[in-house]
Amino acid sequence: MKINFFKNNRLVKAFWLVAIAAFAFSCNKDLPHATPIVYPPVNNSSVSIGTAISADTSYSFFKAAATKTGMLAVLSDSTKLFTVFLPNNDAFRLSGISSVGVVNALPLSKLVPLIQYHIIPGEQYLSTDVAATFPNIQLPTYLKIGTIPGTPLALDLSGFPSVRTNGFWYNNIPVVGPDMKFSNGVVHPVAALVAPPSQLLKDAIYNNPNLTYFKAAIARADSGQSGLSKLDSLLGYAVTNMTVLAPNDAAFQTIIFGLVFQAYINGISQIHPPTATDTANALSTANAAVAAGPAFLSTNNVTTAEVAGIMAYHFLATPNTTTGAFQPNIRAFSVNFPSMPSFYTTLVNTVVPIHPGIMAQATFTGPFVTGLYFTGLGTFPSGGAPYSGAAANAAVSLNGIVTDNHCVNGVYFVIDKVLLPQ
Repeated sequence: MKINFFKNNRLVKAFWLVAIAAFAFSCNKDLPHATPIVYPPVNNSSVSIGTAISADTSYSFFKAAATKTGMLAVLSDSTKLFTVFLPNNDAFRLSGISSVGVVNALPLSKLVPLIQYHIIPGEQYLSTDVAATFPNIQLPTYLKIGTIPGTPLALDLSGFPSVRTNGFWYNNIPVVGPDMKFSNGVVHPVAALVAPPSQLLKDAIYNNPNLTYFKAAIARADSGQSGLSKLDSLLGYAVTNMTVLAPNDAAFQTIIFGLVFQAYINGISQIHPPTATDTANALSTANAAVAAGPAFLSTNNVTTAEVAGIMAYHFLATPNTTTGAFQPNIRAFSVNFPSMPSFYTTLVNTVVPIHPGIMAQATFTGPFVTGLYFTGLGTFPSGGAPYSGAAANAAVSLNGIVTDNHCVNGVYFVIDKVLLPQ
């Protein structure tokens, strides 16, 4: 892993105030909703979505849940339009809910958000209406953010459908039978329940016991900043859309070891060629730095600008069409990344627009992503050698599927390497 990034402060020293100040100004507004699309009537059926659900025993679990929450009557109203991502009984079972009895035993505090998150009110979106652009489209659901503890804002919690040549998904859950048309909308059956997010990125990341170094690095990067100029504030701001790559503790320990070892050896080499004793001392010093834990990142061993630059590289970002400043305003699920290696810009691009960004690549097994890889390929300044080591791997669940940690204000992936922009 290259660590000569620490030696070039031209990139990192200028970064923080420019990039975050630009984003802080732009994100102090409501979460943007997708522009409604008005279609000509496409449904030939005289049956409403609610009536169809009631009549089909393969949806008895959803019927029970929708009845208990009052949403079945809503979906039976033929004067309104809906797009419903509908789980059948097998989808409930796959998600751990084994019977109608279990559905009825769930408290409304859990059942209402679950059912409402599957329903897009006001419009009908066919699979052909979902853009194939990266990463997805954003549609407000019936679920209000104000119902989520800690986010008392009168905004709708959004869902994120996406279509690619190899599939159709709602967030990261495959759609298995799209475009079932009814008198009051369209239904897209899904393979499993689509759970609504219940935590902000800040809470989810900071409470993850495997991300203690990442939390410490955020704190160090934010040193001297205030308000929405702090990454900590952005992670806790409910109306953003972010994609965060969070290196685990082992990844930070590896880079800290390498940084300290290299610095020690470089210092010795200015006096004489390193000896075996010098190498042993360097190992001891590097191990001591790792033993210091996350506190190492709060010391002067590395500068605030250096840590800020590294953290910036772990937030995907796109340019503002007006100002050109790069902002962390995209929410990408694992299924939104392609199987061909592709580059995505980060907050670093605000200061270095020519930076190639981060290369991402997904491995699909059917409609599921079983491998997601991120590689830092910085070549700045011009002519620099691209990083050629192994990519960072996103963590996978016990069933071998990449874990999308979905939060109210974005998605984060736990990765096993710290990515460096050069």
